[in-house]
Amino acid sequence: MLHYYAGMLSAAVFAAALGSVAAYTTDHLESLPHLLAEIALWLGIVNAAGALVILRPVGRFLRGAAVVQPAFERRMRALPRISGLWLSALTAAALLGHAAALNGSWGDFAGAQPRVLVGTLVHIALFAAYVGLIGYFLIFDYVVRLRRRLWEQGVAIAPRQGKFMRRLIAGLLAVATAPVLLPLSDRWVQPADAGMPMAMAMSAGRHVGHMQQTSQMDLYAALLLAAVLIFLMVRGFSRPVAILLTAMRQVDRGDLAAKAPVVSDDEFGLLAQRFNRMIDGLRERDRIRKIFGRFVPESVAATLLVDEGAIAPKEREATVLFTDIENFTLIAASLDPRDILDVLNAYFEEIAQVVHAHGGVITQFQGDAVLASFNLPASDPEHARHAVEAALAIQARLAEAVFGGGIRLRTRVGISTGPVVGGTVGGGDRLGYTVHGDTVNLAARFEAMNKEFGSRVLVSARTAELAGEAIALRDRGIVTVRGFHEPLRVYEPFTREAEAAQRARG
Repeated sequence: MLHYYAGMLSAAVFAAALGSVAAYTTDHLESLPHLLAEIALWLGIVNAAGALVILRPVGRFLRGAAVVQPAFERRMRALPRISGLWLSALTAAALLGHAAALNGSWGDFAGAQPRVLVGTLVHIALFAAYVGLIGYFLIFDYVVRLRRRLWEQGVAIAPRQGKFMRRLIAGLLAVATAPVLLPLSDRWVQPADAGMPMAMAMSAGRHVGHMQQTSQMDLYAALLLAAVLIFLMVRGFSRPVAILLTAMRQVDRGDLAAKAPVVSDDEFGLLAQRFNRMIDGLRERDRIRKIFGRFVPESVAATLLVDEGAIAPKEREATVLFTDIENFTLIAASLDPRDILDVLNAYFEEIAQVVHAHGGVITQFQGDAVLASFNLPASDPEHARHAVEAALAIQARLAEAVFGGGIRLRTRVGISTGPVVGGTVGGGDRLGYTVHGDTVNLAARFEAMNKEFGSRVLVSARTAELAGEAIALRDRGIVTVRGFHEPLRVYEPFTREAEAAQRARG
């Protein structure tokens, strides 16, 4: 709150400084003490009392109000305007009192020639408007900083309407008015009749002197306002833009918790508010995608959100991986039902990490089996190689992993590459993503065939062809597969390290 009072009382400093310079340049130093006394009274004492009243609703909240009151929000929005009008009125009162004192009385001041009197009043009003605008911009800057601090404490004041253009136009018009009025003042200050009586001539001279002093104060106030306006307008542009850019950079880095503080009741405040609403929507979308991704593959969930709940069926060559736990029926018979689920969940987590790390998508959990696809729905030119590498990584991971109660699991994997159809299935409000085709069936057959070969992983000839030299493969011959009319060649992949170890043991 001290910053507010300092901003309000700075109007007295501005007016005193401008009046002193004007008195010196117009050679009216004898009137300066009275002018400073009027400024001290109105812009010092009366201004301080009024500032206490103006800031009361805001001060009451800042001193520990439990909730944001409507009176607090209204006063925060109106604080620059009320403060500027108050300072303008006090400045006019100070200069009018000074003008009346220089002319002896209010009657003498009011009895001046009309055009001299009107010119004086115009310059007083103009100078008062300048001081009010300077106060407005200073208090506006204070409000921006206060709203930023309140935002960081969790108190947000929503903007109501855009005011930036009106604020900019008012400041520029005020600055442009002084050069237009100053040439006219030379005509206004001249007495209407050169042959007037001596008393009237002396009175007119006092009016002319005071108006010259006031017109100079107008000019200096316009120059000061121009400097203040440039500084505050540049800050008014750059600060909210910098706030938005900072929030955008955080969002670009994936931090959807970032928000742009709403610190003003203008277009920038509205822009920050809209940006925050957009981030809320993105955060909600991301939350839905992550929750949805716990039940379907995350890449599928992202596609479903884009396609509004349905993925058009796609057919392309893909690689399917099917894996099943060896002797899991016997293992499950020795466990409590809850322990069975704990072991399965831990096992599925290991499998999922490996599959996702190699670009695959788990489409189904079937009992203790896992079905994963590569190159569908997410495109992957190296799908065959990645599927085989995932199978070998699964074997390596399970060789070291120990599940609840010291249980070790071994799994068999079948891999097949060929035409696969993938898409959403289901009815009503319940949909799921799945893959279909002979390629899927063949992967399941190869998984079961591992029992005959005493192997852990078997892959189809097309998978071996696409995997290329990147994978070490052993030809296990031609086999007859149930459900397929033609005999098929099958391969067993292995790592170079495993082969070297086997030869060393042999």
